[in-house]
Amino acid sequence: MNISYEKNTNVGARRIQLLVSIVAPMYNEQSSIEELFTRLTKVVSTIHNKYTFEFIFVDDGSTDQGLLIAKNLVQLDPRLCVVELRRNYGQTAALQAGLDVAAGDIIISMDADLQHFPEEIPKFLEKIEEGYDVVCGWRHQRKESIIRRWPSRIANYLIRKATGLMINDIGTTFRAYRKEIIKDVNLLGENHRFVPVFTKAAGAKITEIPIGNIERPHGASNYGIGRTLNVFIDLFFVYFFMKYLDRPIRIFGKISLLFFAFGCLIAFILGFIWLTRNVPVVRYYSGWFTLAMSLFLTSVQLLLTGIVAELLSHVYFSTQQKTTYQIRTVWNTQNIA
Repeated sequence: MNISYEKNTNVGARRIQLLVSIVAPMYNEQSSIEELFTRLTKVVSTIHNKYTFEFIFVDDGSTDQGLLIAKNLVQLDPRLCVVELRRNYGQTAALQAGLDVAAGDIIISMDADLQHFPEEIPKFLEKIEEGYDVVCGWRHQRKESIIRRWPSRIANYLIRKATGLMINDIGTTFRAYRKEIIKDVNLLGENHRFVPVFTKAAGAKITEIPIGNIERPHGASNYGIGRTLNVFIDLFFVYFFMKYLDRPIRIFGKISLLFFAFGCLIAFILGFIWLTRNVPVVRYYSGWFTLAMSLFLTSVQLLLTGIVAELLSHVYFSTQQKTTYQIRTVWNTQNIA
């Protein structure tokens, strides 16, 4: 990790403390937010000589008293900032809002429901100091039911195969990032779980550390088994992102050639029958003839789709992306009532 120093004639060289931003999206977390803040302040006090900290709680349209509690906490500690979104946009957009607001040299994301232990933050920072760009938490002894564990294991396996990213737990949001890596990532849909994949595509050096895991101590989970099933659908996008994002014509072109080849094979066989047997193949083998023509037309459509996707890819990489959320207010010590 690159550490800079300032010269001082009285005390010699002294280390400049890096700013660490801790981002925690919250949705109806009124029962856990005070304990989370208390534990965060306690753990950072043990390493205050090495880092300075800011805490960013992102309220994702909560309908309970969580936002009010968080705003009250701002008055107790100027390091806390509460980002209030206009409505419930989902975990991915809330996380992106927190990442955008964060000013830290290192950014740590975590859940606000206390399933992630603030006491493990120093372990993440130690790995960052070793030179890694991204440090992922690994729930190596998960406490959830088997209905959630086994689909997650299968999804993690498929993601490793599709992306080449050799980490065991892609699902947890308890991670640490260098600012220069995570600031270039734009999250859409439910892609918060794939942040390590996106950073790998950007050339990040990634590792993971075992973290503790318990059943949610307060309230009910906002994310059910349906989210796990969505991962399998998202795998198609992840594979495309890793392999063909900057050259989509390649994958569409390959599929187009495959369809064209099958069409040519059928047409060759029909032509051979017509030449050798003098059989009107269009009449007697109309089904096969129609299939061959459909394959030819589909191959042309796929090729044209690839060209359009290639143009869109160039637009994507050359224009600034808009956010998927709208912030109502950022509450801090300057504007808190």
